[in-house]
Amino acid sequence: MKYLHTMVRVTDLAQSLRFYCDALGCGSCAGTTAKQGRYTLVFLAAPGDDDAQVELTYNWDAEQYRNRSRLRPPRLSGG
Repeated sequence: MKYLHTMVRVTDLAQSLRFYCDALGCGSCAGTTAKQGRYTLVFLAAPGDDDAQVELTYNWDAEQYRNRSRLRPPRLSGG
């Protein structure tokens, strides 16, 4: 199956990068910061598979979400 990418909205970019990169072994493919739009995008991919990308979207301004439990990055043991 081929897809362009999957977007995941994150509330803590540093913690999310630790999870996806350190725990899952994903690597950074690209990224962009839009100062005017106040957001950062980071594209990650599984090792050896740049076609299967995950886009982490971090909005700088706090937003109110109805179900925040779905938006928190998984906790890593020991950290």
